[in-house]
Amino acid sequence: MGVAIMKGAFRRVFQNPLYVAASTLISAFTFFIFILVNNFSTFVTVLGLDSSPRLLLEVTTNGAANILGASGSAMFASIITVSILSGITISMIIYQIRTTGSFGGKKNLASFSGIFGGTLSSACSACSTTLISILGAAGGLAIFPLKGLEFSLPSIGILVVSMYFISKGVMGSGKCSI
Repeated sequence: MGVAIMKGAFRRVFQNPLYVAASTLISAFTFFIFILVNNFSTFVTVLGLDSSPRLLLEVTTNGAANILGASGSAMFASIITVSILSGITISMIIYQIRTTGSFGGKKNLASFSGIFGGTLSSACSACSTTLISILGAAGGLAIFPLKGLEFSLPSIGILVVSMYFISKGVMGSGKCSI
């Protein structure tokens, strides 16, 4: 039943090319933010020297390759998954707001916690130290056996569950609840 609701909501939202484009751009932007955060000093240096789009693209590509090499394919796949799910989720929230005029409350806030959790575990434990130190646990990911996937996997779960609730809201929009 839940899968049918999500499929129906996806069809409703993504039949409009505007939401497909928005989801793609948001996913790409989220992925870029993961790369930027983990290579912030490199980006600052490059922007200080030369801000040509070609050089920024090379730095982004090299940053992604460094994360893949340092953290492995499982973590890199989780970064891509969180980025894609973030794009889809935010596009669905935008659709819901535009059609109902309502944000959707706590269920939509849960999706942002999934995005934040995915960001905390966006790369290797050494790279994520800058993010996790905000919470007062510098180097804390290094003690976990999965090296940060402990945060990424629940984040993916939170995003999927929040997409389900958003899908229910999308499918229920325009219907009288009485």
